[in-house]
Amino acid sequence: MLVGMGHPIQTIPLGAAALREVDIVGVFRYANTYAESIEIVQAGLKSPDGPDFSKLVTHRFKGLANASKAFEMAGKTKDDEGKLVLKVVIDSSGDDVSLAKL
Repeated sequence: MLVGMGHPIQTIPLGAAALREVDIVGVFRYANTYAESIEIVQAGLKSPDGPDFSKLVTHRFKGLANASKAFEMAGKTKDDEGKLVLKVVIDSSGDDVSLAKL
């Protein structure tokens, strides 16, 4: 993973990455924004007038048995009804499944 925007030209051994079947993903981070973001979330939790972050979850799936459906949905930008897929959550509470069985 390439995090941030260091030097504009990066040297990466692509041959070695290809042989190892490595996925290279770039992400951009914003310095000095985490404290402000945490304050916004905390304010939203404390105030009824604050932002409702629960609306960011657009799709929910119940149980680990539906995990493949959830991951399939998460790979889409819109669902079958044309609604935006933003955040997909799998609710595994109540599942009696050990990780060894998965």
